[in-house]
Amino acid sequence: MKKNGFTLIELVVVIVILGILAVVAAPKFMNLQNDARNASLKGLEGSLNSALGITYSKLTIMGLENNVYVTTQAKWENAGPGIYGVKIPLPGCNKSPWCTFRYGYPDAHRNTLKNLISNFNQDWAIAYNESNGEYNITFKQFVKPYNDKNGHFRWNVLTKNNCYISYAPPISATSGYTLKLIKCS
Repeated sequence: MKKNGFTLIELVVVIVILGILAVVAAPKFMNLQNDARNASLKGLEGSLNSALGITYSKLTIMGLENNVYVTTQAKWENAGPGIYGVKIPLPGCNKSPWCTFRYGYPDAHRNTLKNLISNFNQDWAIAYNESNGEYNITFKQFVKPYNDKNGHFRWNVLTKNNCYISYAPPISATSGYTLKLIKCS
């Protein structure tokens, strides 16, 4: 007589093999989301480096690379020292909202970076880190608005996965900018 089905030992062996595969393979698949985020941040870092280099080159050609503050915005009453209303040959900077630059590099103002990098508005958010004076750029879903101690509207970077790009514009004509990638954990 022919037997149909599996024996108990065969079923246990199959379950053990599937369990071993799950233990070995599951961590690989569970970390894919962080790997994807890190790859996106790396791509944004490359875009930022390109935008910073191009911007500095354009402002150097115009002789504006050593100025503390240059903007495409028209000068307004009580405006501080700087050069206002400059027509800079950069896509997105000669329209509203304006672009601002410090010592030849983009100021980390949201408008400037949004104008210089395509798809910035859809995917990324920028926030000022009051503790160190740097700007953090991260995924839009990791950022939420808040009001600071003076009641001014600000963006606050959440610490989910602690992954972002930190950008600090130069503080002098000889200092240069800093750009650091903090990977998702």
